[in-house]
Amino acid sequence: MIPLPVGLLRALAWPWRLLRTHPWPTLALALAAFAWLQHGRARDWRERARSEATSHAATKANYQSAQKEAAQRAQEQRLATEETHARLAKEADDALHEADLWRARAGRFADDGGMRIACRNTASGSPSGALAAGADYPAPRGDGSGRPSVTLSRADFDALSANTARLLRVHAWGQRLVEEGLAFPPETP
Repeated sequence: MIPLPVGLLRALAWPWRLLRTHPWPTLALALAAFAWLQHGRARDWRERARSEATSHAATKANYQSAQKEAAQRAQEQRLATEETHARLAKEADDALHEADLWRARAGRFADDGGMRIACRNTASGSPSGALAAGADYPAPRGDGSGRPSVTLSRADFDALSANTARLLRVHAWGQRLVEEGLAFPPETP
């Protein structure tokens, strides 16, 4: 063990001598110093508690306002989604109705004898501009109106009807794009 220097022993001995010669005033003074230190710490703790309470209140207010904004955004998004779904449902219903109309028209067209095209007769009596009769193209038949007609097969008629319906949908889609300002109208010559 290393011995302490003599000056340090004298410096550390004076509180002990003071306590030994005046015990009650020294204890009262120590108790007052301790109370003063604790009072300062309590004041710091009260300030810290106030700042924490203020910070908590601000955080709570921010959370509540953010929650209200999020609820409002969710409500707006829900309404927009419902409007979109309603619009898409109406478009689907309209498309189904239009498809039913086209099917009915196509059925009536097929029942009325199909597509008729005028054919010119040449001097030899064979039709010019019309395709020769064969397995894919039935022979022209007369309907009594003086104009020869060509009857389409059911497969050709169904393909023609499907293509016509597809072209009408594409045309309607293009018109919607023009109306919404997402496309330019076609230039007319």
